[in-house]
Amino acid sequence: MNPTTLIFVISLLSLFAQIGTMSYARESKWRQIVLLRSTRDDVERLLGRPRYDGYYTSFKVEDGVLSVEYYPFDLCMSHDAYLKVPRWTVVQITYEPDNPPTLAELKLDLKKFRKTRESPHVPELITYINDVAGVAYTFQADGTLNDVRYFPAKRFDSLRCNKANRSRRKI
Repeated sequence: MNPTTLIFVISLLSLFAQIGTMSYARESKWRQIVLLRSTRDDVERLLGRPRYDGYYTSFKVEDGVLSVEYYPFDLCMSHDAYLKVPRWTVVQITYEPDNPPTLAELKLDLKKFRKTRESPHVPELITYINDVAGVAYTFQADGTLNDVRYFPAKRFDSLRCNKANRSRRKI
């Protein structure tokens, strides 16, 4: 291989490596959001302005849509409060991929999940929930992933408000 061709090949490999790194960095930015710790300001620093304002908002990310739910109360000060976290703290993240994998491709250990149909209005959706890990996978009838939802895992039960303040709302 002559020197010019070698330099061209090395340049191409370097370019592909940089593109791959940039793509990975963009798509993984949202994974830096930490439930019950990250705030609205943290999320907007990572992802920019949301599509719309409010306690529930969404962002277009590299390969899908990310919905973020913020806590609407300040600690356990309200009758409807259910968590001991400050207002505008991230309490739930839902990711809907543009190119969703199938249940078989994810290779989930379904023994660690409880199976449910969360919506009576959309009975074909099946959700597998792992309360210990704080993750739920919802699938279409054909086995294609609809979304992945991250919520406070069991280890955060100490952050729940006492029963007198807690509403019937379940995350």
